[in-house]
Amino acid sequence: MLKLHPDMLASAYDFLRTTQPFRGWKLPESDDIGFHVVSDATMFGDFYLDGDIPTIRVSQTGIGHTNTLLATLAHEMLHLRQHLRGDKEYHGPRFKRAALSICRIHGFDPNTF
Repeated sequence: MLKLHPDMLASAYDFLRTTQPFRGWKLPESDDIGFHVVSDATMFGDFYLDGDIPTIRVSQTGIGHTNTLLATLAHEMLHLRQHLRGDKEYHGPRFKRAALSICRIHGFDPNTF
C-alpha cells in the first residue's frame, strides 16, 4: 500500500499542474495550497478553505495506489478551479465537461472520477 505524506501530495499536485488541462488554468503553486493526509474511510479526498488557504485532503484509507492518488488530486484540483472562478456548481455540467477532458487526457475512469 502507498504510504501518503503531505509532501507527496504537493509533488503530485505540482506534476499534474504542468500537464493539460491544468497548465492552462493558472492554479496556485503547491506552496500556496494546504495538503493533509487523513484517515477517513468514507472519502478519497476533498477540497475546502482552511481560513483563506485552499486545502486538499486525501484519505490514507481510501487511496492505496498511485493512479488513485493522481485521479483524486485531479478531481480536487478541478474543485480548486471552481473555487477560484466563483463557480458554485460543484458536480454540475461545467464540472462534468472538464472532468471528461481530464479523464481523456490522463486515462482516468470517468465513472469513478
